[in-house]
Amino acid sequence: MPRWLTKPLDGGNRPRKRQLVLAIRPLLAMLRTQDPAKSDGTPPTQAEVAKRLHSNATSLSRFVSLDPRVPPRFFIEALHEAACADAGANGGEVGITLDALQDLRDRADAETRGCPRCVELSDRIDSLTQQLNRPCPACVAYQEEQKAYQKEQEVRTAQVAALTAQAAALRKEAAGLRAEVRTKETVVAGLQARLAMTHASRPPLPVPRRQGDRQRSKKDMAVARQLAAQAQELDSAGKQDEALALLQRGTTELLSPAETALVIVELRQRKRDHLVDNLIHVYGRDQEDRPVMAVAAELHEEGAADDAGAVLRAALR
Repeated sequence: MPRWLTKPLDGGNRPRKRQLVLAIRPLLAMLRTQDPAKSDGTPPTQAEVAKRLHSNATSLSRFVSLDPRVPPRFFIEALHEAACADAGANGGEVGITLDALQDLRDRADAETRGCPRCVELSDRIDSLTQQLNRPCPACVAYQEEQKAYQKEQEVRTAQVAALTAQAAALRKEAAGLRAEVRTKETVVAGLQARLAMTHASRPPLPVPRRQGDRQRSKKDMAVARQLAAQAQELDSAGKQDEALALLQRGTTELLSPAETALVIVELRQRKRDHLVDNLIHVYGRDQEDRPVMAVAAELHEEGAADDAGAVLRAALR
């Protein structure tokens, strides 16, 4: 800001003129030189400003001080127009309207002229302005209430987010536990089958062999029924893959061909045809010829000729 605009406003009892000076000084500081020989950023001299605003340096000095001299209305209009143009060229704004600036000028003029009526009106206007600018208690209370409500909503939103994350973690943990339970159920079922087959596979008592060795037949039936029952239980629970895995492991690793044939017959009787068909396909495909033929022979003796043929066909594929 040029030095001639920074002189202190000491002394004097002219509050209206002081308000006007404090309003027009920033506008004067916004003006830029129009001399083509100078750069755009160079501030103009006091004489340049006075000439641009259709005044002179002496009057301009009085206008920006507490001197009783008040600028005319055309000066205020020219100043506001020039400041708007120069500020707008730099993307800025003057920050005060022309009407407000002229109002300050009229008050300062009334103060200088000593018009009691004008001074009284100016005082009343100032008082009303202060009242308007004074915060309304009801508005302040409402704003505080809104702030408290907004803060409460933020807290609730954070709580909901935390609970949502906790619920997601619990769902994930529950899914893991269910998977672990299914795995353990499969292991338990396998162990139960092994235990049953181990008990059933104990050698028969040394008694003379008679028609078909009934002790051996009872043992075979016990093993077949035990394995078929466990497979049926898994299948009924919707665990068809686990039931088939149990059958495949039991018939290939633990059971004899005769016992395997009895398992197939038992499952047919239990109406688990899909398990039988899958077991026949896997057994015929993966086993050697001898056990496959033995299973087919046992099935034929049990009257399951169709299943015997299915086992042999699976072995040929």
